[in-house]
Amino acid sequence: MTSQTYNRLTATVSTAIFLIVSVLLASLSTQQSADPLLHRTSTFFTDPSGTRALFLVMQQLLPGVGQWRRPLDSLRLPGTSDASSTLIVAGPARPLSANQMEHLERWLSAGGQLILLSADGWPLGRRVSSARVERRPGADDSDFAQTETLLSRYAPSLRWTKAGQINTGRAFGSSIPNGEITLGWRRSFAATGDAKVIAAANNAMMAIEIPVGQGRIVAVADPMMASNGALRRSDNAVWLTSLAAGWGQGGILFDEYHHGFGQKRGTAELTAAFLMTPWGWCILQIAAAGLLYIFAYRRRFGRIRESPPPDRRSPLDLLDARAGVLQAAAAQGLAAELIVQHLCYCRTRTRSKNVDPANWNQEITSLAKTGAASAATLQALFKKVKNGEKLTEREFVDFGRSAGETIKGLRP
Repeated sequence: MTSQTYNRLTATVSTAIFLIVSVLLASLSTQQSADPLLHRTSTFFTDPSGTRALFLVMQQLLPGVGQWRRPLDSLRLPGTSDASSTLIVAGPARPLSANQMEHLERWLSAGGQLILLSADGWPLGRRVSSARVERRPGADDSDFAQTETLLSRYAPSLRWTKAGQINTGRAFGSSIPNGEITLGWRRSFAATGDAKVIAAANNAMMAIEIPVGQGRIVAVADPMMASNGALRRSDNAVWLTSLAAGWGQGGILFDEYHHGFGQKRGTAELTAAFLMTPWGWCILQIAAAGLLYIFAYRRRFGRIRESPPPDRRSPLDLLDARAGVLQAAAAQGLAAELIVQHLCYCRTRTRSKNVDPANWNQEITSLAKTGAASAATLQALFKKVKNGEKLTEREFVDFGRSAGETIKGLRP
């Protein structure tokens, strides 16, 4: 195979692989995304289904408007510091848990206001079958999961109409501010039972009021009434802002936790939240009992170890240790022999001739003949030691001093 043929074959194979990969990528990219985030009435989105416009309007007109990205059981009760008086929940995609439901009831009874824009009453305990917050046109009630909802506890006869085209009309009711207010909606309440209707237009009931203790629930039939698309064609923003501003003196929160935008919390905060649960209290009690047991019985975990002795490297320390052993043993003869042995070792180094330690007497005699006074004293005291006589402390000190002077005399 020539190089030209090889290059053509390589180019042909590469082009074929490129075309196949391109076709696969194109077929996958043309599929419509089923991401439910694209259909949530969240304040993070600026598309027609989001509620960013309403959030910005309230921030400009009212103080203390923010996003809530934590479970509802963390809400501060009205009357406490930094407490909010109004919670706006628009088309929640996640169900309401039992703990959050119990805390929400306490929050409402203490004077909070819940503005709930929902087409299914906000299911409890489990997620609805569809993540979209809006029913499909022409769908009936059987398309939704049959489960207990928040609104079914307070208004069991509440029913919704089917979603249709966008309708607009002049609104009336106790929640409508003075002046002409035009509301836009696609869905309304078909039946409200004994609930008080506070907003209606063209014989369509859009909102009801449900008292709960000192607070209330404002149920809005169509969650899309708060969307960016609806605010362009109607005065829905004016109406919802008046609902939030007319209740309490606290802040206003938009729930984002039930849209899937929960706030990330650190290890310390999660640990503190766990310790506040019954299991957390149980672990704290076990830890306290264990610490009390350790303190009361003085339990040690491990063997008792003594501190290591200090490292001694000084020659004087070694000398004191050896002298202490010889003094305790009363071995004057051995001490004298060691001194003389060291003297012979020094004499060997100076004479460059080996001195036999067995001839200690002969070496001392030869040193005494040199006329050195220290050598003569050393010879006389060493003779007494060899004869078995016991030296006094003074004599033994003289013996050592004489040996040291003799060693100094041997040095060149």
